[in-house]
Amino acid sequence: MRDFRDAKVMAHTLRAALATKGHKVTNSESLELIAQAFGVTDWNTLSAAIREEAAGPHSNAAAPQSPTTATIHRALACARQRKHQYVTLEHLLLALLDDVDASAVMMACKVDLGGLKEKLTNYIDNDLKTLAIYDSGEPKHTAGFQRVVWQRAAHYAEERGRLNWTGAELLVAIFAERQSPAARLLGEQNMTREDALNFIVHGIVKGGGETAT
Repeated sequence: MRDFRDAKVMAHTLRAALATKGHKVTNSESLELIAQAFGVTDWNTLSAAIREEAAGPHSNAAAPQSPTTATIHRALACARQRKHQYVTLEHLLLALLDDVDASAVMMACKVDLGGLKEKLTNYIDNDLKTLAIYDSGEPKHTAGFQRVVWQRAAHYAEERGRLNWTGAELLVAIFAERQSPAARLLGEQNMTREDALNFIVHGIVKGGGETAT
């Protein structure tokens, strides 16, 4: 019998079955449906559980949340607190300011974390007022949020030969969403994707070519 470790196979089977009935869903949508079927918040949470299981035996004590999962949960909490129907890349970037890996990259790229937080908070509290207010349930993920969290960040990690992705990969993935306010606000800090990769891959701090220790 299949269990949560077979989630990707089950998602593929579900997608194929729905297609035969004329219902087309994306790969990300099928993964989300399987995650919900197992009673977890989202695919990233279920994926983390699968990776933990694959790592081998562990104690019966509850495993601590991974930093990446905690960051995504903070983004959801930010949207939930404001009763936003959708969780966006701006909610995610605000959460990444408190992510140890992402904040290290931003500091290496000379980002003013306090100034960025102020602008993000102002944007979320004011410009995102147009988001519909939800009555119950969890905020939905925008398409951009899904691409960054479940596709691009994982792809960047795989390119580096890593099984797990961190807040650093999530941060880099935001730059691919060029039309997003999140990417624009990072650009206003004179931070580029290349700056981030120089630090992540080579340990080079922006300005002066110093190598991080």
